[in-house]
Formats: sequence, C-alpha cells, structure tokens
Amino acid sequence: MTTIPSAQGDVTVGDVLTTSRTYTVDEVREFRRLSDPAAAAADVSHLPYLLVVAPLTKLGGDLNYLSGHMVWTVSRPVAVTETVTAELEITRLTPAGNGTKIAFEARIRCGDEVVVSGQSRGIVLSA
Repeated sequence: MTTIPSAQGDVTVGDVLTTSRTYTVDEVREFRRLSDPAAAAADVSHLPYLLVVAPLTKLGGDLNYLSGHMVWTVSRPVAVTETVTAELEITRLTPAGNGTKIAFEARIRCGDEVVVSGQSRGIVLSA
C-alpha cells in the first residue's frame, strides 16, 4: 500500500483530508481591494470563487501537490457568513520517479450541502 506524507500525517488511498474556514466581511473586502481595486466597493455578501476554493489549495499544499488536471462544478454562490469545509478524498497513489502520482475527488461543503465538486490529478513531489 502506497502512502505519502502530509501535514495531517501519512495518507493513503481512501483517506479524506479536511479543513474549514469562515471568512469575515473585512477579509473579503481586503481580498477584493488587493485583487481588483476597482471592485473593492463591490457587494461583499458572497465570497469570490477564489476564496471558496482556497481551503482546497491549503490541502494541496499540505501534500506538496502539483496539479496536472482539474475539473470543477459549482452549484451555487457561498455567502460570506457560511463556513466552507474542503474535503480531498484520495482515489489513487502510484509511485513515479521523483514523486507519487495522485488523483482525488474534492468537495467544498457548506454544512451538509456540496457547493463545489471536482476531480484532480497530478503529482506529489518527494522531499
């Protein structure tokens, strides 16, 4: 059985990594100001898409993951007051040269509702 290290401990096929985040209105305003000053005064009732999926990038960073392919489906906008929980379920690990090929199913949940789902595959680099 192939395992790889992560910030959450060693993981293998079938494991699910999770992390959650709730953003404040001030954080969303600051993100908008930094990313597009012209949009800084825009409505802050919903999260920008990049903030919704940011917890997934945190999980990828925990694995030292480099993406080769991603496909995502978004079902609805996320309100600023909602907590987003990212889940990364490992579906494949295959040793390969200087790393391990990986595939996973990913979800962003708000409560029990999946608001973003997708798949990705790439490589986890060896230390």
